[in-house]
Amino acid sequence: VLGGAEALKSRPLGLVLKPGFQNVMHSARIETTINKRFHTFRKGVKVGVAKAKDDHFIELQLHPEYKGNVERYMRVVRSMAMPESSIEHAERLTALQERLLDPKTAAAAALQLEAIGNEAADVLCKGIKSDNAEVRFYAAEALAFLDRHEAAKPLADAVRNEPAFRVFALAALSTMDGFDAYGQLRDLLSVPSAETRYGAFRALWSMNPNEALVLGEDMKKQFSYHVLDTTGPPMIHVTRNHRPEVVVFGGNQRFKTPLALHAGNQIMITASAEGEISVSKFTAGKADQKRTVSTRVDEVIRAIVELDGTYPDVVQALQEAKTAGVLQGRFEVDALPTAGRKYDRVALQTHISGAKNSPKDGLNDDNSQEKTSETAENEDDPSPVSRFFARMMGREAE
Repeated sequence: VLGGAEALKSRPLGLVLKPGFQNVMHSARIETTINKRFHTFRKGVKVGVAKAKDDHFIELQLHPEYKGNVERYMRVVRSMAMPESSIEHAERLTALQERLLDPKTAAAAALQLEAIGNEAADVLCKGIKSDNAEVRFYAAEALAFLDRHEAAKPLADAVRNEPAFRVFALAALSTMDGFDAYGQLRDLLSVPSAETRYGAFRALWSMNPNEALVLGEDMKKQFSYHVLDTTGPPMIHVTRNHRPEVVVFGGNQRFKTPLALHAGNQIMITASAEGEISVSKFTAGKADQKRTVSTRVDEVIRAIVELDGTYPDVVQALQEAKTAGVLQGRFEVDALPTAGRKYDRVALQTHISGAKNSPKDGLNDDNSQEKTSETAENEDDPSPVSRFFARMMGREAE
């Protein structure tokens, strides 16, 4: 790949042919093969994404389906087969189906089936019906990039149950259109796992930042504020990097009283009476300002902003509240799913067999599976470490 997601505006994306493949005729055949699978529209005219510039280099346009996952796009392109007869094609589909149903070869087979396109969707649909969770995940991931609704539920199951697949499953769900993926992500907002529900929020935002559920408010250009009406355990999430953001999972969260908190150097938060909280600002040489609100976290945050409190001021107040034990729910910072976790086939099969309380079930309130998962590469998974959420948040900051 020449360039990455951030460099696409100034540098080309493409394939450099290896020695032995460098001739004009071969370049043209590769261009034709890629364009049969991927195309875009330019001024209403259908055009292929590939252009053979010379016998060494084939330039590619990024297909919209892979706008947040350039690495996968390039792996899919490299997984394409050169032109083959109908008999050869049928034989390859049969062979790929066998490889897909074997957990050891499922990842590579799913990529090759995805490279074939919708013609291979029926084979991938057989994969999501497998008894093996690994096979189901890889088949569903490929189906998601074909925008097949059948992928939504198995991907959501992978998000819930296997930390090693979580970031990739969320990235795949975010690329899909239609209600199936949206509905699954919306349901994930209410699970106990902090990184799962915040990851689902980020995926929904990536899917459509203007959708009412995740749109939020601009709080005086200090931070983006989102109050979600969820049914899971109460939680508040803030970010440290890129996009200043507060996400409140459960809009009726309340502070416990008595309390005394600071929001920066000038704002104090105290319980003035039963069921009431005073948010006061003291500035040298100016009249004191005061807001009296209920114990609802939402009202207190808004009062801080009304008094010209900054994003760090809001975060400080929430951190002090958590430390003092007066915050009703959990307080999380940058609880994003990560890539590079080691997938343990034996442990997962034990979980499927009935160990429902295993630390890997993704449903523990203490997030133990998120903190203890190994950060090693899965040798059987050709996927590189994904920076899906980091890229997403970086784009927001631009």
